[in-house]
Amino acid sequence: MPDQLRERFDALRSAVEHTDSAGLHDVRARRTRRARTQVAVGTAATVAALALAGVVVLPQLNTGDGTSASGGAEALVDSDESRTAGSDAGDAVAAEPAPTENTSTEPVPSEQPPTEDPAPEGPPFVVSADTLLTWRDIQLAGESGPGTVPYGATLVFPGLCGAENAYAQYSGPDEVVAKAWVISDGVLTQSDLQYESDQQASDALARLSVDAQACPVVNEYASITYVGTDASVGAEMAFFDMRVESGEDGVVRIFEITVTRIANVLVEVVLRPDGPTMAGGDNRTRALAQVAVDRVVTFG
Repeated sequence: MPDQLRERFDALRSAVEHTDSAGLHDVRARRTRRARTQVAVGTAATVAALALAGVVVLPQLNTGDGTSASGGAEALVDSDESRTAGSDAGDAVAAEPAPTENTSTEPVPSEQPPTEDPAPEGPPFVVSADTLLTWRDIQLAGESGPGTVPYGATLVFPGLCGAENAYAQYSGPDEVVAKAWVISDGVLTQSDLQYESDQQASDALARLSVDAQACPVVNEYASITYVGTDASVGAEMAFFDMRVESGEDGVVRIFEITVTRIANVLVEVVLRPDGPTMAGGDNRTRALAQVAVDRVVTFG
């Protein structure tokens, strides 16, 4: 009997503990425990589901468009590091001074050895007996005759406008050489005059032309006429006719005069006729002036 009662009490106690009926003294405790148990189980299931989803989904997102949390963090870190590096590089460039041009006026030393100053140049041509015409030259120019030298030759162009003599009329050249030859119908005189510079020679020739027009009268027996200029021979060439009256017989002769410049040298060529004039005197003096200039160029 006691055993049966004990079993019934145990069964009743078990039934009471598991019943939902109101009015029992511990019904609220049991409900509270069941609710807590259900919440704990549900929470555990949710956490397990989220953990499983994270394991499965996150790798797929990482292999896709790179928008995972870890990928985004790495991108942010890279971006920040890049900006930092770029800023540092820019600061380094800004801090480095820009190259400046050399504005110094100091001369750059030359590697070439110093050269000696050239010696001052002398006159382009120097006159001498070698620069005067030879009888062979005169013959090549078309002249003929005995070819003898009758006397010591001098300048023929006279002094004008107060000039004391021919030398002064030619503006005082540095050197003068002259020679004369007897030809078939008169006398040929040729002179070379040397000046320090081309300009001085040119000025002397210009003075002859100006004075011949300004002061044509030489004396009571002679006068001179300026004919003109030409550039067919040398650098400059001027033509003159000088009228000379003989005091003994009153015969008037016309001297043909050409004065040619070649650089710093003037060349005077004069034909004195035996009679009043020389046939073709103008062309003959031109031809003689040409060979005389060639002589200066060759031997001067």
